[in-house]
Formats: sequence, C-alpha cells, structure tokens
Amino acid sequence: MESKDRLSPYSRLRYKIENELDNLKINDLKKLELMKQIPSRWEKLGDMVLIPENSLNSEIWNEVLLISNKNIWKIFCDVLGVSKIGRQNRIKLGPMRKSQVELLYGEDGIVIHKENGIIFEFDTTRVMFSSGNVSERIRMSKFDCSDEIVLDLYAGIGYYTLPLLVHANTKFLHACELNSDSIHELKKNLNHNGVLDKCIIHEGNNISILSNPNILGGIDRVMLGLLPSSKKGWNLAIQALNPKGGMLHLHGNSIAKEEKKWAEDVIAELEKISEDSNRHFKFKLEHIEKVKSYAPKINHVVLDISVST
Repeated sequence: MESKDRLSPYSRLRYKIENELDNLKINDLKKLELMKQIPSRWEKLGDMVLIPENSLNSEIWNEVLLISNKNIWKIFCDVLGVSKIGRQNRIKLGPMRKSQVELLYGEDGIVIHKENGIIFEFDTTRVMFSSGNVSERIRMSKFDCSDEIVLDLYAGIGYYTLPLLVHANTKFLHACELNSDSIHELKKNLNHNGVLDKCIIHEGNNISILSNPNILGGIDRVMLGLLPSSKKGWNLAIQALNPKGGMLHLHGNSIAKEEKKWAEDVIAELEKISEDSNRHFKFKLEHIEKVKSYAPKINHVVLDISVST
C-alpha cells in the first residue's frame, strides 16, 4: 500500500480530514456527505489558498467547523503549505473589480505573490487577482516597449502595468485606476519591483485623461484590460494615441468560436469612433489571443490591433 506521504495533496487532504471527522465522532452517513465537499482544486496566492465557493459551505459543514476548533483549516494549511485559507466567490463585474474572497483562516487576507519574477502584494479580500490570466501577463512581458509611452486604462494592482515596466522595459507608463484599494496596492507594487520612477498613477475615472495634455496624443500603446467589456475606454484610447498611431491590446468577451467575427465588429466600431473624432486612423488586427474560458461558451479574448494613419 502506498505511503500516505506519497499521496497527492487532494488525497492527503481527504485522508487527514476523514481522520478528523472520526475524532469528532461524525457518523458515517454525515461523513459521506461532508467528504463530497472537499475541493480537488484550489488557487494558491502567496501563502494563501483559495477554495471554490461551493466547498465546505453546507449546513452540515458549518456545524462541523464550529466544533472542530479550526482543526480542519489547520489541516489545509499543513497539507498545502500555507498559513491562510479563503473561500473564493464570484467577482463583482465593473471597473472597481472588487474581490469577494471570504477569509476563513488567518489574521488577514494580505499576500505577497511572486509570478514571472514580479512581486504582487495585495489583500485578497479587497481586490481581485486572476491566476487564469498568467499567460497573458507573461505575453505582455515579452514585448519590447523600450522607446514607448504606455497607457493602462484599467491598471488595478499592476496586472499588466508591472510586466510591461519590469520585463518589457517600457520607457514610461500612465496607469489609470478608480478603486482606492487597488491604487494603494499598485503604489506598493511599483515600489516592490523598483519601477516607481517610471510610472505615474492617475487616480479616479480614467475619462480625466481627455483633459490631460501630458497624455493626450502622446501614447504609443494602450492597455484595455477590463471585462466583460472595455468598450467605455475605446474612445479614450483613440484620443490618447500619438498622431502616427500605435498599438491597442483590447480585452473583451466573445462567443466561443466566433472570436474572428467579434474582432471584425470591434474594428468596425473603432473605425467609426476614429472618424467621429477626426483622427482618421486605420486599424489592423495583428493577433487574437484566447486567454481563458470566462463562462460557458464565452471566452476571454485579447485583440492586438495596430493603429496607423
């Protein structure tokens, strides 16, 4: 028989939790029901694990957790090598991108998460962080932006701002953010990664850039990283680009297998906005990046669009 030390983390969780339920004198029928809610997948951020929203939250589990003296959460920490446990809930839509994480065990939700050589510090209970977007963050880090002024219209805690500054050698970046919690974390993360002097944060509604002469008409690349749609930022992006054009990285949700049609519709809308604002740009789709599934038959997609005169 295989040693329990060689079992997968999920199997070890089940083994230890089942033993704890036996110690608590839980009858077999209840125990069977309880074991069904032990998660086989989780998200690890720094020294915290986030379990899915449907895990360990039934009425029976609530009763057990009350009498277990936190032993269940201590088992999670021991097996998964963390000090904090949270439960992930659906993130609220909109530009504020508020987290809905429920802290289950630990003093607070603050983590220091390292990814691709970049340090992200944030409070998981106050701001969101999508591990599923890691491929896109890495992709952005591979661009050469050494001679570019970049505008990030939805900077958050630095999801794309930091890869562009740390690895893509962006000359200077304007980061727009509405959420005060995210702004607080973004300032720390710019400092953690030694790029504070290459970025200015524009706090509040990003529409304010339309009256900012330091931005308008001087941008080479624009990040439009908002879901489910970044449409409210399209006009801002077009107005911000320098007279010769530049690049747009436009995030949005598309029906699966209809991404090309969605891209064509987006470009048609961008062309209309450009004409209406007397910029008269030309738009060319360079690449469609499928980041991940957002919902059943809906994909999170990024369009790389070159803009020229």
